[in-house]
Amino acid sequence: MKQKELARWLRVVVIIGWGTCALLSVFIAPELARDAAEGVPDLAYLMWPCLAIFWIGMVPIALALWHGWKIFGEIGRDNSFCRENARRLRIISLLALADTVLCLLSIVLLFVLNALHPGVFLLMLFIAVVGAGITAAAAALSHLTLKAALLQDENDLTI
Repeated sequence: MKQKELARWLRVVVIIGWGTCALLSVFIAPELARDAAEGVPDLAYLMWPCLAIFWIGMVPIALALWHGWKIFGEIGRDNSFCRENARRLRIISLLALADTVLCLLSIVLLFVLNALHPGVFLLMLFIAVVGAGITAAAAALSHLTLKAALLQDENDLTI
């Protein structure tokens, strides 16, 4: 697969990710929140705070997808191992960490409010573990990309 074709496919994945985030944020999450508020009227007051936390959590995801879009553009230009991509991967790592911390704080908040359903707890814990994995993977890729960029710069100077 050529660089430009790979970059094109990766950008399609980002577009699908943005579309999924938009659908979740605009249609699915509010509808699920309304259903939950109607199903458990005692906890209906948590609908808007939970939706706000969800929407705040979508911001780092959208920003990470934007940085991924830029990285994939560099891949299409056959400039995969550059310092800028290493910096972008570091930012993605920090965004994933922020989202993971927000998810863990949400678990604690719902527990304190005695509104943490076991199914919600398991789902949020799964999301936090996936976020931690993305954090570690993006940080490792950032480090390796920076090392490769430095080697490439050194190699360019010796020729």
